[in-house]
Amino acid sequence: MIKGGHLHYGIPIGVLCLESYFAKPAGHVRNPLSFRFPVVCHVVRGIDVPRLLFNPTPDLMEPFIQAARQLEKDGVKGIVGSCGFMALFQKELSQCVRIPILASSLAQLPLLRLAHGPEARIGVLTASAGALTRAHFAGVGEDRNNYVVQGMEASKVFSDTILTGLAPDMDEDAMREDICATAERLHADHALDALLLECTDLSAFARAVQQRINIPVYDINSLAEYLAYSVCRAAYPVCRG
Repeated sequence: MIKGGHLHYGIPIGVLCLESYFAKPAGHVRNPLSFRFPVVCHVVRGIDVPRLLFNPTPDLMEPFIQAARQLEKDGVKGIVGSCGFMALFQKELSQCVRIPILASSLAQLPLLRLAHGPEARIGVLTASAGALTRAHFAGVGEDRNNYVVQGMEASKVFSDTILTGLAPDMDEDAMREDICATAERLHADHALDALLLECTDLSAFARAVQQRINIPVYDINSLAEYLAYSVCRAAYPVCRG
């Protein structure tokens, strides 16, 4: 028997999304070509990137809670967020639904600290270093001072495309080079052991970043893959020899 009552079936992951209209190439959490499994997106209307990053008032929490509950009701098995700054709401969101929710790529930081050790230099590449506060790190149980934080706000290509919306059409080559060059400078300055891409808009270029700096690179996609693997376990081949 298959239990009914849901809008979606066979969907491991739902994505809580900001309302944004810039281009989202393969590799972006909101592009379905990014994953080997189906995802469904729920856009929280009226909350865009500037609103969440630069004016995160307490009233923003309730729309995200309602969206998470709707995704659960619709039938997804786990939830991730489309913006790392949703770390502000991680604790409250995980308490409002019965399915697992990892609202921000920052949720990986405790695991990365375990994996790489207490003395490891772990970088966090974010959309805006000034907007990524101690409260975001505290939302996932970490201290901002233990990480090397670098923002992309000085990049005109990134800022115009993602932060201000002045250039909604993305120049992929220019974006890739700006992101890789920023990551390269960060690694050169701090001899990083690992890099976390806080911003989901960086994920489409994660492979290029890793090829440039040759260290482990984590992002929202690695988190979504982990969660999807956990909520929808695959069958293994059976050897009957």
